[in-house]
Amino acid sequence: MTQRSALTRFSYVAAPALLVAYGSIRLLVDTSKEPGAGWTSGHLAFLGSMLLFGVVFVGLYRQVRSARPRTAAVGLGAAMVGLAASVTQAVIDLVVGFQVSNVAEMSESFERIQDYPGVMPAIYDVGPQFLFIGLIALVAAAAAGGAASAGHGSRAVGWWALALVVVGTAAMASNLDLMPVGGACYVLALGALARSAVPAGGTGRATAVGRG
Repeated sequence: MTQRSALTRFSYVAAPALLVAYGSIRLLVDTSKEPGAGWTSGHLAFLGSMLLFGVVFVGLYRQVRSARPRTAAVGLGAAMVGLAASVTQAVIDLVVGFQVSNVAEMSESFERIQDYPGVMPAIYDVGPQFLFIGLIALVAAAAAGGAASAGHGSRAVGWWALALVVVGTAAMASNLDLMPVGGACYVLALGALARSAVPAGGTGRATAVGRG
């Protein structure tokens, strides 16, 4: 297994696991919504998750690009737009958290930033949603026939992975307190895709199937 494929397989599990960590800190730690260790640790976990999701998206793209190049390209493009917005949001949140000392100052800082034209839709409201659109598109392409390992079993893994990603996304969209549940769905889905894409002891190269 190459270093690149090892990083990809690690990221398939670590990226959503860090999302679970962020959601758990946000839900369970009282100080997670004010400046301090809770806010910082949670948002560092979120930032780490987003950076590793970049590796995940490229890995999924490589899995499906030969079988479904258009879907792969559109999915990767959407995912990267959402990723850029989410990373920017995480960085802003961390910087603001370091600069202020209480909730009132934090609210004022966010108001000043979000008052700039285009910031709210680009970074907070609309932009991050493209991450989930792109992820679903890439996993759907894998489920439809772009998964790495040939055979019916690989396709079954892909469809289960897609169902888990959709359920996880819907859970988080309905209530951010369900982020640990959504992240856990992603861990199961992407972990299964990682195992099917790069078999243990393999070369790390994806073999596209189901071009129809």
